[in-house]
Amino acid sequence: MNSRWVKSESVVDSDDRSGNNKNNNNNYDQIASLPKPGGPLKPRLDAVRKKIQVLIDRMEELHVINRSRDNEILRKLIVSINENHTQHSTVLSSELARARQLSRALLLTSVTLEKLISKLSSASDFGDLVIVLSPSMAVVKNLRSSITPYVPEMEGDLGFISELLSGILVDAGQVGGFTINFETANEEAVRFIEDLSQVVDEKMEEEFSKVPELPVIPLRFS
Repeated sequence: MNSRWVKSESVVDSDDRSGNNKNNNNNYDQIASLPKPGGPLKPRLDAVRKKIQVLIDRMEELHVINRSRDNEILRKLIVSINENHTQHSTVLSSELARARQLSRALLLTSVTLEKLISKLSSASDFGDLVIVLSPSMAVVKNLRSSITPYVPEMEGDLGFISELLSGILVDAGQVGGFTINFETANEEAVRFIEDLSQVVDEKMEEEFSKVPELPVIPLRFS
């Protein structure tokens, strides 16, 4: 009996991969160690899950570091406000806002990737793969655009994952005879991100102390 993870040909070739990752040299070693497009789908899925888990671990490390920085900025801001250093308080408040934006981006990326791993693990046949992978492509693209301004090195890693998922999706669709509806997939991806964004916002409120309000600067009339 043949395995449902049959061998098929992928439209993603090595030349495309090299071109898309020319600015991320460390991806070349990863490419060499991963199952090649056109190979059995099961080991390729396992490889993608492992790659995603590496990114999740990295996001969590960065979150811990940024959380510590957030606490330090907040401490300085409270001292500055209490000492009526208005200008310094304004600068610190801006730094704190940027740190919170980074934390939110890291949390959203981490939570979303964890959900993607769960969905990939639940796929048991070609139909499941197409249903799971179609919106996943749009989700990863969304993450790539949102996290890159804060963590530029993630652009290459997420682009690499997107490329691997694309190859698996095309193979699964072709071998299983499924038509991929990207419009529906994109709509589902938007809802997926919106739902997780609410979860992350609630998590931010629980984890981070409220930002103190800056004192009102009195108007001066000449």
